[in-house]
Amino acid sequence: MKSLLIILTATALSLSARAETFTIDTAHAEIGFSAKHMMVSNTKGTFNTFEGSFEFDISKKMLTSAQGSIQVTSIDTNNEKRDKHLLNEDFFNATKFPKMTFKSTSISKTGDNEFEVTGVLNVLGIDRKVVLPVEISGPIDGRDGAKIIGVSCNTKLNRRDLGIDHSPSTVIGDEVKISLELEAGTK
Repeated sequence: MKSLLIILTATALSLSARAETFTIDTAHAEIGFSAKHMMVSNTKGTFNTFEGSFEFDISKKMLTSAQGSIQVTSIDTNNEKRDKHLLNEDFFNATKFPKMTFKSTSISKTGDNEFEVTGVLNVLGIDRKVVLPVEISGPIDGRDGAKIIGVSCNTKLNRRDLGIDHSPSTVIGDEVKISLELEAGTK
């Protein structure tokens, strides 16, 4: 009888320690990028329409999955002419490929609140493996009993590896800096 009680208690504890789904609050989030222009300055921009979620086990402080999508047509470099050019076939070909997507395939913990998120990034209809360094802040208690976490990622990707190979490197640098600052909540 005692061993049955121990097994039931252990099962109940393992069931209660599951990851919760955190959905990105786009009003408190930004997806930014920058690339060298003419080898002398950085041109910056953002994507303004996106969505995503994370599975995070609060008790273990463990990120277990991440996924998201970006509407390519929401690109904003503060220059309408440049934005239109980035949407055409030379770059993102937004008519044919309106979304970029990411889905994690594995996650390893690299520090107290730091993770290495390996996943599939789909750009221009082609899946590519990427590894993203992610830092989690929180969780904290939000309004109405919701839990809130912060998610930060700063990395560099090669645009040519993503199939964006228009223009020589002397005009647009191959290295693109990516910055994600996201707030996500359980409600």
